Amino acid sequence: MNPARDLPAMEIPSNAGINSQPSASLSPRLSTATSFARTTVQGSATDPRRASMKPMSGSSNRHADAYLSELLSYSLERLRKEPELLREEKDQIERNIQSTSVSNYRAFIETANCLNTINQELGHVCGHLDLLLQGIPELASTCETFSSQSTEVMEQHTQNKQLASGQAALLELLEVPQLMDTCVRNGIYDEALDLQAFISRLGLLHPDVPVVRMLMQQVADVGQTMLQQLLSRLKSNIQLPECLRIMGYLRRIAAFSEAELRLQFLQCRDDWISQLVDELDETDSYEYLKHLTDVHRLHLFDAVMQYRAIFFDAPASSTAQDLSGAASSLALAAAPAVNIRETTVLYSWVQHRVGLYIEGLKQHLPNITEGSNLASVLEHCMYCGTSLSRVGLDFQALLQPIFESWVLQLFAQFMGSAVEAFNTRLESHKWVPMPASMLQKARHESSRSLVHVGSSKSVAAAGEGPEGRGQGGQEPGEAAAAAEGGQEAGTTAAVQPEDFSPNYVIMEHFPLAVFTNAVLSALNELRHCALLSLCKPASGLLQRSLEHVAATLMHYRHTHSLGDSEAALFKSATKAMLDVVIPYLAACFGRIFPGGATKLDTVSSAVILRQILTEF
Repeated sequence: MNPARDLPAMEIPSNAGINSQPSASLSPRLSTATSFARTTVQGSATDPRRASMKPMSGSSNRHADAYLSELLSYSLERLRKEPELLREEKDQIERNIQSTSVSNYRAFIETANCLNTINQELGHVCGHLDLLLQGIPELASTCETFSSQSTEVMEQHTQNKQLASGQAALLELLEVPQLMDTCVRNGIYDEALDLQAFISRLGLLHPDVPVVRMLMQQVADVGQTMLQQLLSRLKSNIQLPECLRIMGYLRRIAAFSEAELRLQFLQCRDDWISQLVDELDETDSYEYLKHLTDVHRLHLFDAVMQYRAIFFDAPASSTAQDLSGAASSLALAAAPAVNIRETTVLYSWVQHRVGLYIEGLKQHLPNITEGSNLASVLEHCMYCGTSLSRVGLDFQALLQPIFESWVLQLFAQFMGSAVEAFNTRLESHKWVPMPASMLQKARHESSRSLVHVGSSKSVAAAGEGPEGRGQGGQEPGEAAAAAEGGQEAGTTAAVQPEDFSPNYVIMEHFPLAVFTNAVLSALNELRHCALLSLCKPASGLLQRSLEHVAATLMHYRHTHSLGDSEAALFKSATKAMLDVVIPYLAACFGRIFPGGATKLDTVSSAVILRQILTEF
């Protein structure tokens, strides 16, 4: 097919996207003449492809007749002009056709491409038809094979008909695993266990049926899921009634022996408590220990009560105490033998749990350096021990050594800091007298807090001479201390028991004031958690601190050259240490520990201070 040859003969409709506006201006006679000429050409054409245009010949003849009638009505002049008018209209039409062809050239190109594509597709279709013809023999052989195998298909069809007759019962059986899974997901464990028992009985009746074996496997998988779900429920915050129901389900499953069931229960509860402990914030040791104690106080108590309610073990000793005589022996003889390993598993787990709690206490207790917080933690721990004592888990005796050790260590740190602050301040201290106004106030305060007996010489003599110790030349507070402890009196003044504020005279010597404040801070921290067993070791720490301060003053006296005014001030500081600071600190220590002043040995420090005073 030649597209270039066929294009002039194609009739393009007006709605095909081509601009046909120029042809709208044709005159009726030119249209009639054109139709007449086209009819003539079509009538003489021999190309069979144009045969489709023949039905239009009747319309063209009508146009030709109309045009001839119109020509007969023209005048001679008009007929003479007709050829010229026809030529002009022909030229105009040709120009319009050319303009239309140029403006709509894409349509012609697309038409040509479409024809070319059609020719190619027709070729492909012919090729596929050839392949189809080649595959027909193979199709025929396959059909013959299918016909030969139809016998087996008919047999299978017969089996399927038999299966269809029992479809309802089979579907009910096949839905058992899914129904059991739905029950497990919704927590309906009774129905799930009934379904599992039904499939188990069915397996015993028909062990060789493949469908039954498949159902048993699926039910076993769902049963394992139910087991894990029940164990996970034991690892949550559940109360005793729900715990009893879950353990009943576990006993019906029969996945564990009695001993294994005890271990599983304790392991699940241990995981729950461990999860609660892991969720605690360890950044603040004080809050962590309080919450840790609350977790063990509440949940450890619940776990023990739940265990005893589920696994009731009556110890032989308690049973024998309740019964008497022959009745007791008969009851013990009739009672079943209890496995010792099963009955002791609870105590082993409790010991493990308390051990972890003690380890956490030891780990975080050193981070608490405030006495009030330490006392609060101790109170929480003791309350926890008291609460757990109702189930036989009183571990308060384990707490005392831990808190004693840390409180004593904390007090030792405070006393070491006090001595270090005293040494630092003493090295940088300038021995200058206090202003007169402050000195007068200090003397006034001193006269209010100290009770003098005799002159200063007699006081010194009473402190140094053997005949004056504990007699009328001694301070009342000093004599009382000597009478209580049987020790040598090392001070010449006593603090009034109702007033425990520091004497203002200490402010005359700033190193002593720094040391006194530091010791008072240590005692204030100690008083919140002052265990009676700490009295002796704490007094030893305070005694060594006083001895160290006295030794430091002795060392300072021998290593520094002081002027007359500086030596007088240093002597006054030494005397204030002997007469004011040591008695005051001893009285404060005795206020914390009743009778603690008798255990505080200040003789050695007083001897060193007197030796310094004798060197002036």
